[in-house]
Amino acid sequence: MKDRCRRPHRDKSQCPVAHALDILGDRWTLLVIRELMFMGKHEYKEFLQAPEGISTNILSDRLKKLQCAKVIDSVAHPDFKTRKFYYLTASGKDLIHVMVSLAAWADKNLDSVGLPPEIQRRLRDSPQKMIRDTLRRLDDWENKVLRSTDE
Repeated sequence: MKDRCRRPHRDKSQCPVAHALDILGDRWTLLVIRELMFMGKHEYKEFLQAPEGISTNILSDRLKKLQCAKVIDSVAHPDFKTRKFYYLTASGKDLIHVMVSLAAWADKNLDSVGLPPEIQRRLRDSPQKMIRDTLRRLDDWENKVLRSTDE
């Protein structure tokens, strides 16, 4: 089995960007984070419905890799023993500024970006408010779902 926690740059470089790319440096990882952060997705089957069409083996690998890096975590689904809810940890939520900046850069510089109008408006008008609202929504979900799984 592959070591999903492997970080190849750790032994070669002290560069924080290289270290971050060991965890985040592929297309699918950031899209999984996007789904958790902005799209309100928390279940494996929901991630598979993303428009980019991630395959099951890639999704499974990325979820394990992100859990190993403590960017996400999971809890058992309260109603279905074989399913899990995934959610961002504090470390994962810290990526919100990177994700918003990346979306703003793409909106400004790439002609092909098709942000939903409401998200585009919020991103252009007040990225800080968008960040606050997103973090509040994530916290509300956690308070509701994680509390119910503890009971």
